[in-house]
Amino acid sequence: MAKQLTIIILTYNSEHLIFECLNSIYKYNDIGDMLEIVIVDNCSLNIDALFKKIRAEYPSDIVLIKNSDNNGYGSGNNIGVQYAKSPYFIVMNPDIRIIGPVFQVLLEKFDADTKLGLIGVNISNNSKSLYLKPEYCNFFLMIFSGLLIKLKCINLKRLFSSGSFLAFNKQIFIDSGAFDEHIFMFHEEADISNRILSLGKNVCYAHNIKVHHLAHDRKVNDHLMRIGCESRKYYFKKYNTDINRYYRNLLIIYFFKYYIAVVLNNKLKMEEFSLWIDLCKKRGEL
Repeated sequence: MAKQLTIIILTYNSEHLIFECLNSIYKYNDIGDMLEIVIVDNCSLNIDALFKKIRAEYPSDIVLIKNSDNNGYGSGNNIGVQYAKSPYFIVMNPDIRIIGPVFQVLLEKFDADTKLGLIGVNISNNSKSLYLKPEYCNFFLMIFSGLLIKLKCINLKRLFSSGSFLAFNKQIFIDSGAFDEHIFMFHEEADISNRILSLGKNVCYAHNIKVHHLAHDRKVNDHLMRIGCESRKYYFKKYNTDINRYYRNLLIIYFFKYYIAVVLNNKLKMEEFSLWIDLCKKRGEL
C-alpha cells in the first residue's frame, strides 16, 4: 500500500523518550500501512544501541538515519523529508505523545484544501501551541497575545505553531525552500510559516487535534538560551526587524513575571525569569 503520511522524529540522546513516543504512534495509528516512520538521529552518544533496540522491538520498515554531525532541528528534519515517501509528513519531537486518533483527520484536512501547506495542532500538558512571531512583538501583543489566543482572536500571519508537532504538504514545503538550516534551533517554525504564506499557500491551526507534550517541565538552561539568542539574531536580521525593541519590551515583561514568582515563592520560575532578565539586559549577548 502506498504511503500517505510520514512521521519524522528527530532524536538527540533521546533514548529515554523515543520508545513511549513510538508506542503512542502505533497505539493510535488510524491509517494502518499508509503511515511511515522515519527516525533521524543527530549524532547521539549511544545511537547504535538505540537503533538496535528499535529494530528489535518495532516493525522493520521504520527508516533509521544516522547523521555524523548535529547541525540542528532544521537540517535534521530536512534530511528526514528527503527519505519520506508520502505526499504529507509530520515533524514530531520524541517527547510528544499521541493521545488519540489524529492521522486520518490530518489527511482529510490536506485533501480538503490543496493550498494547505502547514497544520499546527493543540499541544496539551500546559505547553503553548501558538506563539507570536518575533517581528510582531510590540509591547501590546507581547502582553495580550495569550489572552487573544484564548479568545480565539487568531491571526496566523502573526502567530506560528509549536514545532514539536507540525504537519506539512511535502511539495509546498519543498517549494518554500524547506527549513532554513542557518537556524540551529528556535524560530524555524515562524520562518517556514512566513515562507509558505509568501507563496500564497495556507497555514492553519487545528484546535480539535490534540497531542501531549512533556517539555513544559524542562528547566531553562544557559546552553539553550545561547542557541535561542543566535537564532533570534539571525531571524531578526533576515526580516529586518528591530531586535533591541524586542529585548526592551521583554525585559519589562520578565521583571513583572519575576516579582509575581517571588510573591508566589516559585523558585523554579524565579530562576528562569532571572536568566531572561539577564539576557534582555545584555540584548542577547550571553
